[in-house]
Amino acid sequence: MFCLLIALALAMVWLPAAGGEGAPGAGKPTGTVLPIVESESVTRECFFANGTPITIREPSADTTGWVHDEEVQAAMEDGFSPKKKPNPGSLISWQEGETTKYVYISGNGKIFGGSLNADVQAEVQITVQGTDVRKGFPNASFLFGGGYGGDILGSVTITLEESQMMYVYGGGYNGSVTGDVTIRSTGTNWSLDMVGGGLASSKTADAVADVGGNVLLDLRGITISYMDTLVCGGLAESISPFTARANVAGSVTVYAEGRNVYQVCGGGEAYRTNENCGWPTADVGGDISLELRDSRVRWYQDKASTLLGGVFGGGLAHWGEATTGGSVEVIVGNTLFDKEAMGVVLGGMAEGKGAVADVEGNASGRVLSGADPARVVRGGVEYLEGAAEVKGDITWSYTLRDGLLDY
Repeated sequence: MFCLLIALALAMVWLPAAGGEGAPGAGKPTGTVLPIVESESVTRECFFANGTPITIREPSADTTGWVHDEEVQAAMEDGFSPKKKPNPGSLISWQEGETTKYVYISGNGKIFGGSLNADVQAEVQITVQGTDVRKGFPNASFLFGGGYGGDILGSVTITLEESQMMYVYGGGYNGSVTGDVTIRSTGTNWSLDMVGGGLASSKTADAVADVGGNVLLDLRGITISYMDTLVCGGLAESISPFTARANVAGSVTVYAEGRNVYQVCGGGEAYRTNENCGWPTADVGGDISLELRDSRVRWYQDKASTLLGGVFGGGLAHWGEATTGGSVEVIVGNTLFDKEAMGVVLGGMAEGKGAVADVEGNASGRVLSGADPARVVRGGVEYLEGAAEVKGDITWSYTLRDGLLDY
């Protein structure tokens, strides 16, 4: 997945001073080329909204592939200005006074609501609409509500009316959001993974991608995917001796339907790639409310000790910490489960010595008509000396049938 427009994108390089001194308001969107993540050498197109509200859609093209909208051609910003659409991608628009401006970014690119290595004070709004959903051809590989190495001093709202984003993050990449994060979807959407919070992962320094407020995921309609993952909190991935932190300070509320998944996690996910890496943390400070309907949960096993394919009310800690400070509620209705799958777990899962995925409050669960998990776990799941305890009261009810198996 190589960038096809690097030379054009370089004309729009904007590199503010690292560290993000000060916190200006929303600014003019900009573009540059960066690695998709620090661990990769391949560079991709990057678009930074810098806090300005943006709309993303697929550009119209005739049979030869040329972008034929004359109004769009006339308002196209310098730098990302293809005269044709060489592969699937996105046409991004925003307002400058009374003028609508446009930028094109290829399907291998990534889009940020925030800035590059700088803080911005803004209420980020990203809308994806009118996309022709075709499995395997993304409008952009990554969509982040926050920034790359910079914080959002405000809230983030992402609206997916129609989209085909491979990876969607409500927060930033090594950048925090001080307010709330909201992701809403309607219609038909194609994706691989979605994370409600931010992504913290670095090879050169301690990484932080917190959300200071609440996370709300209202995911309706149909999601087309091969087998996706829904992590409702943040994702902390430790890939070096430095630490990674992607906490959510407030509560997490999720309603999801029409998903084809192997893993739904109401909390955050903390993952350490090896024992020489720093400690990852992806806690949720408040309560978690997770409701999944009209979906399919599929089985997947990445190694002998870890059985996946389930709905987890709490967090997932793989040699890390993903605790829940409040209580957890899980509701599942009209959802099919592969018979080998874990099923429904009210708490979290912890794998590895020192790993913690406790729920400090109560845990309650309901299986409604049309859901058929082979097993339910009324507490947490523990592997290899991990700890995943529900410390409060546990209640469980189901309307389909008796005899659900305990793990």
